[in-house]
Amino acid sequence: MLHRYLLTLFIAILLALQIQPAAAANQTIEHIIIIWLKEPGNTQAQDKIIKASEKLKTIPGVITLRSGKAVPSQRKIVDSSYDVALIISFINKAALDAYLVHPVHLNLLEKTMKPLIERIRVYDLK
Repeated sequence: MLHRYLLTLFIAILLALQIQPAAAANQTIEHIIIIWLKEPGNTQAQDKIIKASEKLKTIPGVITLRSGKAVPSQRKIVDSSYDVALIISFINKAALDAYLVHPVHLNLLEKTMKPLIERIRVYDLK
């Protein structure tokens, strides 16, 4: 009976050790993109970027995508000077890396965003 208990405990420990590295490798990444337009406040350009960004959801590894316009604020701590922000969640860092060179992403950058964007900032976090 003790032999069976020790064997079960040993297997449980081995499984736990294998699960931890796998969980770390699959840690989600949030990719936050802040965009300032060449024509600040241009609602047509804002809407165009927001609508076009929906295509990014088709890229493998994307979990969620949220996009929207800045919410004006008088609070000194809030930066509402930007026009559009995107928040994209990826299953892991490898998925983010693959997204960066994916044709859908590159096409969106070249054809839709670059002609409209003055400045862009990106923040990645896990």
